[in-house]
Amino acid sequence: MSFKKKSLVALAFTLILILCSPVSAQESRWLLSGFGGINHVFEYGCICDYEQGINDFPLTPSHTTGTFGLSVGTLFTQGLGVEIDARFHTSTKVTLTDPSDGDTVGLDSSQHYSLTANVLYLFLGSEFRPYLLAGAGIDTLTGVKEQTQTTDYGYLVTFYPPDKKTDFMANFGVGFIYYAFGNVGLRLDARYVIIPKTDDHDSIASLNATVGLTIRF
Repeated sequence: MSFKKKSLVALAFTLILILCSPVSAQESRWLLSGFGGINHVFEYGCICDYEQGINDFPLTPSHTTGTFGLSVGTLFTQGLGVEIDARFHTSTKVTLTDPSDGDTVGLDSSQHYSLTANVLYLFLGSEFRPYLLAGAGIDTLTGVKEQTQTTDYGYLVTFYPPDKKTDFMANFGVGFIYYAFGNVGLRLDARYVIIPKTDDHDSIASLNATVGLTIRF
């Protein structure tokens, strides 16, 4: 069984166990969060994939974009719960380099959405609630189009959108919610995200850091 299938099966099994566990109404509490921040994508690709005239720019450098999103979750005990998280990641300019001669070209990175189902564990507390999370989902490119750019050396290069625009992804994170205003809290969150290697691309790793507000009800 592939890594993708194993992860999805494990996530589904965990969610079923939690949802089927007997809980009282007093133990269940809904969480609604809105947030914004940054998504730092680490360098990916390999110089070994360089092919003159076919793949002249095999490395995508690290870059940072904006991130905005919403999440909704529920706690089944005082600390254990699940959360559905949806995020939109903006575009930015990146500069690619030809490893054979140092020629460079500017390119717009792709906008994309992510949707994950996560298991949460909040450490006990009244106002200050640190937490851990882990989960999986999908990442989908949006608005991707063909781009033709002129390199610094004056060559025209065309970049084509990938055939496959949706990938499996997993994330692992930490954060805390500080309820400074009764049921309204300040939330800080950091997540390491990994999109595994496929036939279309190398593995892509990024770090999400966001700040926002959480309402519990």
